[in-house]
This record gives sequence, C-alpha cells and structure tokens, in this order.
Amino acid sequence: MEKNLNKVVTKTATKWKERAKKDRSNRRNITRAQAFALELLDYMDLHKIKQIDLANRMDVSAQQVNKILRAKANLTFETIDKIADALGVDISSPKIKSSNRTNSAIIQYSMQIVHKRKYRTIEEELTSEKIVKRNPVLQPNMENLDPYNYTAKQI
Repeated sequence: MEKNLNKVVTKTATKWKERAKKDRSNRRNITRAQAFALELLDYMDLHKIKQIDLANRMDVSAQQVNKILRAKANLTFETIDKIADALGVDISSPKIKSSNRTNSAIIQYSMQIVHKRKYRTIEEELTSEKIVKRNPVLQPNMENLDPYNYTAKQI
C-alpha cells in the first residue's frame, strides 16, 4: 500500500511540475485566454446564461465550456465562432499591430542626428558692469546701501 501511495504522490508532483513549466512558457497566451474568459463570464452573468445552456447552444460538452471559462482550452477560430453564434454577438478578429521594431528605425535615425550635431561653446565674458546696467539696485555705492545698513543686534 505504501508503494502505491508513493506512485500516486510522485505522479501528481510530476504532473504539477510539467503543467507549471508549460504555463510559464505559455504565459502570454494564458493571459489572453484569461481576459477572454473573464469577458465571457461577465456577458453570461449579465444575460443570465448558464454554462450548460451555452454548451447546448454551441453543441459541445459542458466540460468544454468549463475549460474555456477557466482559460484552460486552446481557443481556435472555430471555437470562437461557435461562441459568437451561440451568444448572438460579434467577437472581433485578432488585429495585426506594429511592433516596436518599426519604431526602432526612426529612433535610430534620430539618435544618429543627435550624435552628429556639433555643439558650440559660447563663452561670454560677464562682468559686474553688465549686471549693474541691467539692475541699478545692485550698484555698490553708499547711497544704495543706507536703507540696508543694519547692525548685528538688529538682525
């Protein structure tokens, strides 16, 4: 009996590990399937459709619908069409989106332009005379400093 129990435990552990590896490598598809399953569940809740009713409308088993709703089924276009026909809705087809690869050429080009620019250093000799001309309050003479004449005790 102990040997049988060890076999069962070993098989279960192995299956779990295999499933985890598969899920890790297939994470993107699982996320998309989960999003679809959540939308489908929301629609079914809103319209009070049970899993068995959807299975009958799709002409599939209740287990198949359950797999779809748990995001465990690999959805084909045929399955998606069956769901759309059964619910009387339009499920949009997958769209082709441009990847970042097309933008990378533009970014590369603009980076080349930035790299080729030559920055000139403009050195301007700033003296206090120029600053004083712009702001006469800064002229250091006794007449301007009188209102600001404080002793250490006053401060």
